[in-house]
Amino acid sequence: MSVRTTETPPRSGVSLAKGPVAVIGLASLALGVLGLIFASTSFSTDAPDGIVNGGTFIGIEGNGWTWVAFAAGGLLLLLGSPIHWGAKSMAFMVGVAYGVGALIALSDGTDILGIFATNNWTKLVLGVGGIALIVLSTLPRVGRRRGAAPIDTGTEIERRRFGRDRVVERETVPAAGRTESPGNGTLDDRR
Repeated sequence: MSVRTTETPPRSGVSLAKGPVAVIGLASLALGVLGLIFASTSFSTDAPDGIVNGGTFIGIEGNGWTWVAFAAGGLLLLLGSPIHWGAKSMAFMVGVAYGVGALIALSDGTDILGIFATNNWTKLVLGVGGIALIVLSTLPRVGRRRGAAPIDTGTEIERRRFGRDRVVERETVPAAGRTESPGNGTLDDRR
């Protein structure tokens, strides 16, 4: 008699999210820091419906708050990227923030709520970054599952713990089209 578990063990394979999240985080952090150095560092606001302008860096417009937002998002992504679930969680949170920022900037025009200066390139970078991060937050691990049983070749030996270790041999069902003589069943049928 075999014991079946319904719980699937977690994967121990390679995370598809960690590397790309770290790369996007590094790019966002670099954009924010370089934007603060080479573009506008004005932290003036005109919230919630005023117009805010800033300087441009590689075509992307931003004021001090825009560059700090890029740098903060990148730093959060880098801090979350070493662990699979951390990378996925941070990718989702920062991706939603970037996506919402892009949508507000599209509806508001030249800024986000009178705080963050934007132009068309800033909206594009926020939108594409947000979509990419949300997609990355759905990526799984790939590879072998931890604790996965090896392929059964006829009889299988299981270890069960009943106060002490004992070995139980059981008959397995042959594959379709394969003939096999029945084994002797279990060595110990006591329960």
